[in-house]
Amino acid sequence: MSCFTSKLALFTVLVFLAVPLHAKKEAKKADVPFYRGINLGVEVGGSAMSLFSDNWSGSAKLDLNIKNAYLPTLEVGQARYDQTGATGIRYTSSGPFFKLGLNLPIVSHGPKAEDLFYVGLHYGLSPFSFQLSQLSYAGGYWGNPSQTALDNQHGLAGWADAVAGVRVKVLGPVSLGWSLHYRNLIHVSNGTNGVPAYIPGYGQHVKPNAAINAHIYYRF
Repeated sequence: MSCFTSKLALFTVLVFLAVPLHAKKEAKKADVPFYRGINLGVEVGGSAMSLFSDNWSGSAKLDLNIKNAYLPTLEVGQARYDQTGATGIRYTSSGPFFKLGLNLPIVSHGPKAEDLFYVGLHYGLSPFSFQLSQLSYAGGYWGNPSQTALDNQHGLAGWADAVAGVRVKVLGPVSLGWSLHYRNLIHVSNGTNGVPAYIPGYGQHVKPNAAINAHIYYRF
């Protein structure tokens, strides 16, 4: 038997062996039900920080598990920021925020992907209000120092949020999750007389921005 004939025979055998294995793999993948549950997550990190400062942030999110392969996610939250700078100027900002996106499990374990590592891309939006107070300036004929404020300033910001996270089953339907966020502003509208220093759900008004969030989840 020639060398070419031997190689052809070996290739034919490998093809016939691979076909049933591939079919078995496809059948196993097809056997995963479309609906694998809903996870409700509540943020724990931002709420805990409110115990030590006037700044706080809280959110709740839902993700739908489709075939353990796709996790469309909706998050709704509220945040408040209160900071006084070294010059005495006080900045406050508050408002809701919303995030909509899709997470993709890279590694998962369990019949409903109870333990998983995922990546995702979300779009965030926040309509918020902010104020600047204790603004000092020299006014009048004699240049005496005076103070003023910029009240009821309103802004609207939207951003892209790239996410990488883990979720680990703790007990029964309860799990814990941590996620790393890399954010970049897409659009922001400033107030009539001021520029926002903080955007609820996004953080400091810088491009890009990064954050780590922690959530506790309950699986339905």
